[in-house]
Amino acid sequence: MKWITHEATAVLAAVALHFPLPGVAAACAGAILPDVLDQSMARLASTRRGRQRIFNAVHRGTTHWLGWWLLGCALALLPAVLPTLPAALRPVLLGLCFGGLSHVLLDMLTPAGVPLTPFSRKHKLSLKLCATGSLGEYLFLTGVLAVGWLFWGKDLLRLLG
Repeated sequence: MKWITHEATAVLAAVALHFPLPGVAAACAGAILPDVLDQSMARLASTRRGRQRIFNAVHRGTTHWLGWWLLGCALALLPAVLPTLPAALRPVLLGLCFGGLSHVLLDMLTPAGVPLTPFSRKHKLSLKLCATGSLGEYLFLTGVLAVGWLFWGKDLLRLLG
């Protein structure tokens, strides 16, 4: 999926779940975090010429494993796990994890899928509903935006105003 689909879906889902504004903003950032982490790994591990090759080798690997993001969301919801974390940061942490989780779930819809285990690229989970950048993805995005506006447009305006 393209970044716009990831971010729009994460923001609308966070609004639907009544996240406060910092959590919605963090969900937007978290929605592209798995790909940003892959790009950072490629940048650290390569020379300029080999960066794309390394990115292609690591992309949709361990950063796209559903388990990490589920664990992150669970930990962010448990105040006893991080008792020293200021209460104001909890929605931010939850938003980041939630955005990453939505990213992985959306990538699961594409033919490339996501890994079933954290350190193996052999077995992938793919629903093969739409390819990245395809008409199917843009129809999906249009549907997400339409449903989001229909149900949560007032909430979005309230958050922005």
